[in-house]
Parts: sequence; structure tokens; C-alpha cells
Amino acid sequence: MTNRRPLVLISGSFSELPQGDSVVGASIGLAASPSGLIFVGSDLGIDGTALVSGIAAQTTANTALVSGTAAQAAANTALASGDAAILLASSKLGEDEVISLIVGLS
Repeated sequence: MTNRRPLVLISGSFSELPQGDSVVGASIGLAASPSGLIFVGSDLGIDGTALVSGIAAQTTANTALVSGTAAQAAANTALASGDAAILLASSKLGEDEVISLIVGLS
């Protein structure tokens, strides 16, 4: 993890406070990363952010699952149709003609 120093103005430009320097009479407060966890008195609680985010992620995953299931059904139908076509062709053609047909398609 990178340690950052406070931003200060040096010669009119913002820069990190040089190593070893300090600011007299100033206190630095660091904002915590938003994790969805909060302190309620002396107990740890949740602010609902993580729950809302998790529900949105679950909704997206469910939508993808439904879409993937529909795509799999369409692929199965196409495969069955292709298999039926090969069976029909093989019943109408001789064995050598079917082999040459299949090799010609690949």
C-alpha cells in the first residue's frame, strides 16, 4: 500500500509535503474508504451501501444466467436441426456421398 503525504502549495504548485517536513498547528484527517461498514457507538454496523450494491450485482448475474440459458436452448435446437438434416441426407444418399458431403463442409 502506498503512503501519501498531505498536499501543500510549494512555489505556487500543489505537491506532496516533502519527506521530513511538517505543518505546524495542522491536523490531518484521512477519509476511510467507503466499505459500507460504519461504527454505531462502539459496535460495527452496515450502512446499506454494500447490500444495495450486492443486490444490483445479483440482478445482473440473474439476467446473464437467463440470457445464457436461452442461448444454450437455441444452440441445442440448432444442433438437433443439424443432426436431423445429416440423418435425412444420409438416408437419401449413399455412404460415400455422405462422407464426401461432410468432409466438403469441414
